[in-house]
Amino acid sequence: MTQFVKSYYILVAFLALLAFPSECSAYRNFREGVAFSGAVSKGEDNLLAVGDSGKAPRIPTNFPSTDQNVLISGALLQDHLVTDALAIVNSVVPQNLLSIAPSTYIKDSNVKYNADASANCYWPSNQCIRKTDGTGYIKDVYTCLGTNQWGLSYDDGPTSNIVNGVNTADSLAIYNELQKLNVTATFFSVGSNVIQNQAVLKTIEAAGHQIGIHTWTHHPLTSLTNAQIVAEIKYTEAIIYQAIGKVPSYLRPPYGDVDDRVRAIANALGYHVAIWNQDSTDADVTTTTANRDTVYNIILSWFGLATSFVSLEHDINTFTSGIAVSALQQIQKLKAAGTPIKFNIMSVGQCNNHQLYTYPVVLNTTANATTVVTTTIKKTTTTSNVQTVTLEPSGKTAKSGSKQITVKGLETIVIVGVLVMFALC
Repeated sequence: MTQFVKSYYILVAFLALLAFPSECSAYRNFREGVAFSGAVSKGEDNLLAVGDSGKAPRIPTNFPSTDQNVLISGALLQDHLVTDALAIVNSVVPQNLLSIAPSTYIKDSNVKYNADASANCYWPSNQCIRKTDGTGYIKDVYTCLGTNQWGLSYDDGPTSNIVNGVNTADSLAIYNELQKLNVTATFFSVGSNVIQNQAVLKTIEAAGHQIGIHTWTHHPLTSLTNAQIVAEIKYTEAIIYQAIGKVPSYLRPPYGDVDDRVRAIANALGYHVAIWNQDSTDADVTTTTANRDTVYNIILSWFGLATSFVSLEHDINTFTSGIAVSALQQIQKLKAAGTPIKFNIMSVGQCNNHQLYTYPVVLNTTANATTVVTTTIKKTTTTSNVQTVTLEPSGKTAKSGSKQITVKGLETIVIVGVLVMFALC
């Protein structure tokens, strides 16, 4: 067969793929960046299904309200962004977890938990943490793995408070102090705040800080339906991607309101559930001078802790952010005086040796080679799901493993891909 005929068949196959019927769910998943489901981990050496990991999310036409008192409902739950992700969840999460009864919402962080708090590892009840993988979920993140590590995190932003042209007691004010210390932190961001402050989030992420998901409405997740939990995650994921071009790998449930149902749904969509083991209580108190001093001293007490930890602070308002700024400035003073704190401050993902984002893939470059890492949630004892592509210097043929990538291989991939897409419908 001549090269011309080969090229003709490749072109026909490609055009057929583009013309594939949009009503085919498999094709829609392909076009919208939704990965196909896998099997839930039932053993230590198996990977947990990562629903949308490694794919760019589709940006929805409409986002939920910025009013956090308005729950996601109606047509927003029918968007393919939600329904396709929910289908993945339903296909991989064990039914006994999906059927755990939702709690009854009362106000703010207060809910009435209607299931067995102990059996379902409901964190607000007794600060239960899943420390090992189980059937349908993976272990929680709650501390740092190394010695003298401080996983620094801020919840509820991004916020903006500009006074006389200067960011004051807000997310960027915290960011500025972190830059002076040359350290990174994790910012667990609320979707309804991100959509109003996308430039702030972009600036923070561009400096190497980790962005995590903190849902859209900051509502207790155990009080929501499965579809609403998925929607809280997916709409926040989409607006964060729109702002920074990356998909986070971390989710922090508001108020730490998590049980095995919430945990399994988040894991199935590609997220580590991150809690904390040191709480500043900054968001729990009224904004008085006395309370400000109390919170500030709590943060300073962490400097003398014996073991590594993950901390909880907030960048939700000028009170919490102002305390955070003051604490970082105190760390700077101690460093300048030659008496630095013993802890190495870093993002929560970094101190747990996790990839910070599931999309795009991470490139670890060396002299003439690039390793493309396909991120999946897994136990640290398993073999990584890694594809290595060696990029030869200019003028040489790219290689994958030990086989050259040829036109013949390309035509085979395209044609087989089209046949698979047809078979899936």
